[in-house]
Amino acid sequence: MAEPQTPRDLSTGATGSMTPKAATLNDAQAEFLPLVNVHFHYGAEHKSDSYNNGTLSAAYDAASSGRRLASNPRPGWMCPSDTLTSAQTTPYTFQYCHGVEVGKSYEVHYVHSSAGMDADATDGVNADDLADGLGGAANNRGLLNPMVVVQGQVYQIVAGGPSVDDLLHGWTVVGHQNSVMYPGSTTGQSWDNSVCSPYAITWHVDLECHQVSPESFDNLCKMMKETYSMDSDLHPHGSRILVDSQYVVHQDFVKPLA
Repeated sequence: MAEPQTPRDLSTGATGSMTPKAATLNDAQAEFLPLVNVHFHYGAEHKSDSYNNGTLSAAYDAASSGRRLASNPRPGWMCPSDTLTSAQTTPYTFQYCHGVEVGKSYEVHYVHSSAGMDADATDGVNADDLADGLGGAANNRGLLNPMVVVQGQVYQIVAGGPSVDDLLHGWTVVGHQNSVMYPGSTTGQSWDNSVCSPYAITWHVDLECHQVSPESFDNLCKMMKETYSMDSDLHPHGSRILVDSQYVVHQDFVKPLA
């Protein structure tokens, strides 16, 4: 039996069944670990009271042939869009992000790992070696049993939305006061309710939906490309189907972030 899985339903009243073997790392411990990767998923993989529109994911699942194509990522949960004005959904031509649209929601994952690099421990920047994929989190520097924390934050891209200068270097840039922490696994479309991820990690998830301007989100991709030469993570990854309650931690192990 694999360890508890992710994404978990984080909505009010959501339940789970499993008792984890791994300890949950807290906020200070997460920030101590180097940032090794930033990527984003089409829609939120987690579900909360603030992002819970599953219309697109239900339609995708109903029409899916089971193939997992990068050009056709599975949508996750969306922030409410019924109150957006036509001005707020004005199309934008992204210069650096691929396959991203105004009005849609994206869950950004900030991956911290003890296997990461910190070339200069005195410069206050604990993100010297960001790269595409999760190889740096899993076995960089030859470390085969790293501690990994993923911080998840959901952004809805809205024309004229708030401007954020740096969405890349962690969720400390945007407030995350209403967040939880829990033990889970890696995510993505490779895993579902039949095939479990074998990797046990800590999750910190912001339960709020944050609106952001398309220019700010495109700048995230620009920084990924120009500062760290990232390429394959400039498009949204597919969202794993919400894991059944029998495969996620009991609600007693979902704690307010501390």
